[in-house]
Amino acid sequence: MIASNETFYNFSDDDINIEKTTEGLGRSFDWFSYLWMVIGTVGMVSNGIFILAYTQSDNLQEPAQKLVVNLAIDDFLLSAASTFLYSPIRILHVRGGACFMSIFITVITMIEELLALVLMTGDRYIAVVKPLVYTQIVTDRRIFLFIGLSWISSAVLSLGALKIISTWNTDRQCTIAQTMPKEGRIIAVFLTAATGIILCVIYVRLTLIARKHLRQIQPEVGATVYTEMLQHLHVMKTFLMVVGAYLICWGPSALGIILKFRGINTELHVLLVSIEFTFLACNPVINVIIYIWRMSEYRTAIKKVFTKLKC
Repeated sequence: MIASNETFYNFSDDDINIEKTTEGLGRSFDWFSYLWMVIGTVGMVSNGIFILAYTQSDNLQEPAQKLVVNLAIDDFLLSAASTFLYSPIRILHVRGGACFMSIFITVITMIEELLALVLMTGDRYIAVVKPLVYTQIVTDRRIFLFIGLSWISSAVLSLGALKIISTWNTDRQCTIAQTMPKEGRIIAVFLTAATGIILCVIYVRLTLIARKHLRQIQPEVGATVYTEMLQHLHVMKTFLMVVGAYLICWGPSALGIILKFRGINTELHVLLVSIEFTFLACNPVINVIIYIWRMSEYRTAIKKVFTKLKC
């Protein structure tokens, strides 16, 4: 059975030798795991407070704000997995079921992250291209419907990864690169890079359209429409920053998955893989910083949460 898995995943002798060597070297980089626990805890607490602020505020009822909270929930789960699963597994060098669960949760959050960004982009597209009928098209019911569908889609798409991972040789290291076949790594990298780049291009295009609309609107005549368009443009720039953070944080991990840093010093290989996941773990924290920096209504809501906690 193990031999068949080796053949299915197309592992070469060099892969196996590198793995055995890097496993020993990896113990010297265990301090990265403690760093991931710290970053994951910060991400979990910050996103948890962010979600709590949303539930406690009556002023955060816009469709775009619901999409932001959906992404915050995904980031919360990713941070929790980093703190309670992936980091302890790396520290204790656990394999088998616990590793299986951490990889599976990582795959779900990766897919949902992409789908959440797509939903946010779709929301901004309607807001800029059809601002006069935006509230009629983007209703709360449709927002919750699409959010639900995105999570269902993430779970369904993850079942394929679940089937692949379940046939994985559990004697191997607990990394996505070791549990995913080469074809799967290529697809993951392509989807990550292509989706991120396409979304950035769409946001740039929408920015140009929004500015064109602003030049055509007379502030004195259409003050309400002009103000709403400015708000849409502000939110759109915020979402663009979130997409940029996604590319920066997930890009190194995606590149490492497909290349596995072959042909370089094995100690450097372990170091670079650890840096990859450090970037990935920072993404939920960076997203919260962007939300608070760019959205004053969230700053106000979070201040109210802290005020209630002090009381």
